[in-house]
Amino acid sequence: MMKINLLSPVDKLNIKWEKIGRLTVYNYAIIIAIEVIFVFILLITVGYLSIENKKLDKQLDSMQLGSEVKEINSIKKEAMKYNNQLDSLFEIQEKQLYWTKILDDFSQIVSPGIKINNITIELESSGISEKNKTKNISSQDNVGNFKVVITGDSKAMEDLLAFENNLKNSETFFNFNINPKNYDGENFRYALSVKREDVISN
Repeated sequence: MMKINLLSPVDKLNIKWEKIGRLTVYNYAIIIAIEVIFVFILLITVGYLSIENKKLDKQLDSMQLGSEVKEINSIKKEAMKYNNQLDSLFEIQEKQLYWTKILDDFSQIVSPGIKINNITIELESSGISEKNKTKNISSQDNVGNFKVVITGDSKAMEDLLAFENNLKNSETFFNFNINPKNYDGENFRYALSVKREDVISN
């Protein structure tokens, strides 16, 4: 079979350019479709990353809040520990005396001829018995005072009387009572009191 091409060269050229044009449009359409799909995927990815970022921010905020709570609890524990130590120090201080002041005053009270054998100091009780409690009698005079017991001996009665006189007029010791047994021999014993305020104040 014979094919006779009756198209002129111009028509052939036009057909060729039409094919090229259709191919070009087709290729552009594919490129645009690919770009649209790429942009769509990109938008979905950005949206997903944004959601994950918000979740991560919430987790970080939660972790930071938990860390701050732990830090606050730790600070509270340290503060309680410090307060307990401070209370212990105050308690120790309340049970102590300024020995230098007591001994300095006591050295001026002891008259010549007096020998001190022993001095004991202890915290006095409140002095409230169960009987007084039932009668609603409150006695707080001795609360916080210190009981002082002094024992020793004297060479002569004059020395003992001078010592007793100094104890009576003392600003440090009080509640002095005469003990007749002190006059029976050389040995003597006196039970006195010291006010805490007098001892710890400067």
